[in-house]
Amino acid sequence: MPPFLIESLQRLGRALMLPIAILPIAGLLLRLGDVDLLDIPLVHDAGKAIFANLALIFAIGIAVGFARDNNGTAGLAGAIGYLVMISVLKVIDPGIDMGVLSGIISGLVAGALYNRFKDVKLPEYLAFFGGRRFVPIATGISAVCLGLLFGVIWPPLQQGINGLGQLMLESGSFGAFA
Repeated sequence: MPPFLIESLQRLGRALMLPIAILPIAGLLLRLGDVDLLDIPLVHDAGKAIFANLALIFAIGIAVGFARDNNGTAGLAGAIGYLVMISVLKVIDPGIDMGVLSGIISGLVAGALYNRFKDVKLPEYLAFFGGRRFVPIATGISAVCLGLLFGVIWPPLQQGINGLGQLMLESGSFGAFA
């Protein structure tokens, strides 16, 4: 494998560690609050809130993890990118649900844009929006484009994934090994 690919995959692995580290506590909260264990709805709902917003958590965590200096601006850009992308997708087709993949893509884009534009200089009359403040703006614009792109290509991909899953299900015990 080429060295740049190995380095990119290692960076992705390190960036994924932060959101993945949250999952055990979310699972514990969800389970401990269940009716058949401690029956504490407050604890159960706390765990459920983490799982319900997993894509957003991945967008923030991956963006911060991919930013060269782990700056929180990248996390804000990741959140904005995710929210804009999901909004555009829902306008195109309300049934589209990319799940955590949308958060991962938004986080990767936000992290890359942060590294590219964190030091950008704008004309004096726009200087307030320069530097790190420009990153969430660029990410939001990019997320509109991503939303349009995935709004077109995701439904056939999702249909293919669903078809493959159905084929494996109908294949009986052979499908479990495919």
